[in-house]
This record gives sequence, C-alpha cells and structure tokens, in this order.
Amino acid sequence: MSKLLLSVILSFSALKIMAQPLYPVAIKSDNNKTINSSIKGVWKSIGNSYLLDARDDSIILYSTTSQHCYPERNEYLSGLINTFAQFDLNAKRDTLSLYLQDFGERTRLLQSESKYYRLPSLPGNCAPLTEAQKADPEFLFNLFWLTLRENYANANERHMDWNEIYLKYRPQVSKLSTKYDLFDIMGEIVTLTKDQHTKIIAENGDTKQYRGEPSSRLLKESFEHQDTIKNYNEYIDRFFHTNYQNISNHILQCKGKRVANGKIEWGDVTPSIGYISIYALTRFTSDDIPRGQQLDTLNIHMGEIMKAFQNKKAIIVDVSFNFGGYDAAGLTIAGYFTNTQLQAYTAYKFQGGKLYRGTTFSVAPASRYNFTKPVYLLTTDISRSAAESFALQMKTLPNVTAVGTNTLGILSSMLNKSIGEFMLTISNEKYITPDGKTFEVSGVDPDIRLEVFTKQNMFNGHLDAVKKIVNLIDDQVKE
Repeated sequence: MSKLLLSVILSFSALKIMAQPLYPVAIKSDNNKTINSSIKGVWKSIGNSYLLDARDDSIILYSTTSQHCYPERNEYLSGLINTFAQFDLNAKRDTLSLYLQDFGERTRLLQSESKYYRLPSLPGNCAPLTEAQKADPEFLFNLFWLTLRENYANANERHMDWNEIYLKYRPQVSKLSTKYDLFDIMGEIVTLTKDQHTKIIAENGDTKQYRGEPSSRLLKESFEHQDTIKNYNEYIDRFFHTNYQNISNHILQCKGKRVANGKIEWGDVTPSIGYISIYALTRFTSDDIPRGQQLDTLNIHMGEIMKAFQNKKAIIVDVSFNFGGYDAAGLTIAGYFTNTQLQAYTAYKFQGGKLYRGTTFSVAPASRYNFTKPVYLLTTDISRSAAESFALQMKTLPNVTAVGTNTLGILSSMLNKSIGEFMLTISNEKYITPDGKTFEVSGVDPDIRLEVFTKQNMFNGHLDAVKKIVNLIDDQVKE
C-alpha cells in the first residue's frame, strides 16, 4: 500500500473520532444551486473507482480503470451527489467523506461512507468517450473486462479466472461485431459469476444475469411433475400468490394489516405470538420521495406494530419472500429489537486487487417500543440482497434466533459502471462480521435449519414452516 493511501486511510480514522459535523454538498438559494466551496477540486475514491470533479455549479462523476477515465453515465448517482449528499472534511481539507443520503442525525449510522482524497488536478486521460470508442466493440469489451477484473470482489469464491475469460471471449469480438453480439458475450461472462448482483443492462432495459437459485430449481422440478398448469410462468405466479394468500388467510387468519405501501404485513399468529412479514426493504410510500422521508414512514408503522406487540412472549419476523432494498431500512427495523447498540459487520470495498476497509455497521436501538424478548427470524434463499444484510443485523442481537435455510448469498451493494450505451453492475464489497466471517456465495446461515420449500411441498411449505416455528416457540418460551 502506498504511503499516500495509508496516510489518507489514517486521516479517515482520525476524522471519525473527531465526529465532524456534516455539510450539504449543494447549496440552494433563489432557485440557484452552487457547490460548497470547501470541496471544489478533484477527488479520487478509495474503492468504487470513481473521480469527482467539483466545480462551481455541479460535480462531474468519472469512472476509472487502470487505463480509462471518462464521465460516468449514471444519472441516479450523479443526481444524489449533486442534491442530497452530505460531506465532511478532515482538518487538512485533503480527505473527504461523502454520504449520498440525508438521514438527519442517523446519516452516518445508516449508510456506507464513500471515501475520497484530493488530487491536484484532473488526470490527463480523463475525457468523454468518443463516438468512435462508443461504437467500437473491441474497445468496449476491453473496458468491460477490465472494469470487472478491477472491481469484482468475489472472483476467488466464484471461481472466476479473468485471464482465462479474456483468452476465451476476446477472440469472439471484432470490429464487425454488432452491439447485440457484444451484449450476448458480456451476458455470458456476467452469468458465469452466478451472482445476481452482477449484470449487464442494455439501453432498452434488457438485462443478462444469472437467475438460478435452489428454490427456483425446486419449483421447476415441481412444475415438471404436474400437468394441471401448462405454462411455467403461470406456475411461478401461482406459487407466489398461494404463499402470500397463506400469510394473509391462514397465518394471520384474515385479521392482519398490510402497511408501508404493502411492504409489511403484520398481526397475531396466536394470542401470545406476533408475526411480521417484510416483503421488501424499499418504497415504503407510494410517492417517490427521498429515502429519509421513506424511513420516517417506516418508523411510524414500526412504532405502531411494536407498541401492539409489547405484551407478546415472542415475535416471528419473516423475510422468506424479501427481494431486498437498501440497508438503512433493515437497520431501522432491527433497531426495534434491541436496547443496546451492537456491531454487525464491516463493508470492505475491492479495487485493483485490494480490499479497503469501509463503514462498520451497527444496530442502534429505536427510540421507543424496543422488544428484547425472543424473536425468530425466518429466511429462505429467496431472501436476498438487503434482506441478507438485515439477517446479519438481526443475528447480531442476542434475543434473535434465525430459522429456515441459507439466504441467497448476494449481500454486496451494486457498483454501477457505464460501458458505452450499456450499464454494468458489480458486487464490489465483502461484508465481514466481527468474528471474520463473510457470507457472499454461501448466504447467511440460520441458527436452526428448517427446510421451507421442497419439491413435494412448494406451495404450502412456508405455511408449514411458520407452524413449526410457532410450536418451537411454545416449547421454548414461557409466558
């Protein structure tokens, strides 16, 4: 590690201890926007392979590799940086911590800190891609391959040999390749990762990624051993519809409540056991409002739920059908099940062959209605992404027992990189627990293994699993 990079990282450690106040990146007045003068200049990220060029009225985001530097085409990320982002600086004003979302007093606690150090100027090779480059399949393939190689965090675990991949696929690309040919080849490569967070997206939204998981394979086998439903997509729809109906009609006996824009369903599974099914960790309102306000809505509903459950002897929290969202929502919910702040994991970012220590995430208590009696968390391999981070957060708590099967194994957030007209997403992180464990690929393991879906019982296996957890609670937990 270079002395410059080491000094930058040490500066960030001191920065955290000093707990500097946060400042808005963009200053708005009279319908005008200016960038805070403190951060004007050029900044290079530690992890993420980005550059920031902070000018008077905007910040230009660049993507980089060891051979490239070009303006990033990610409008969502650029929009966050230029609107909601908060920052702080060290005393020398040469290292920068950037927080993309404004969560008020919990801004630092609920999200990753993006770390940057100041450069004297924009590197000489930083320039927009030319029309010739954007139309050149050979150039775009090399950019794609190098971006993956330098940022994908789990090549060893996923058995990805980037040199072998280059030797196999590079000869398939020529000046005569069409963009459709290139898309297919890049799609084959991202599929090799067996990582659903690593994908290539065409300009029209078409996406290529790995789509297999144990439950889907079981569902396909179940479909092939019946002849009532002829269409597999219809069979998939029936699977989810039946399981959702089982939650509403049988587990909650038609007495539950659906709140937070339908993302949470809750009620009594028995008079002494509460039940919360969390279907997603995002979009808690029907309006497209900032995440800070989304979490305000989530807290209102969680407060109502936890107040109603104060006298229960135990609660079942179910993320069996949760496809993810963002970690801040999981941390917010987990906070209702502890009265002590506890460290969950640290996010390490991969760049250029090295892992860089990032944010350490802790579960902090909610302000009221904390439930510290037994909690049983139900997971399956459908539980993915932020649902898996949530599982790690919950397993940190001594009163939580995880039951079910391993989660899918794609915990890393997605690093977004434009490759000409294509968009590439990459798992560039490892979440490592205080005891040194990481759960990419393997998924978060339960404390008590309980098969939820089997080929013979895909449609009611989840219902049966909840019933077994109820029996387990009655055996283990006294009133």
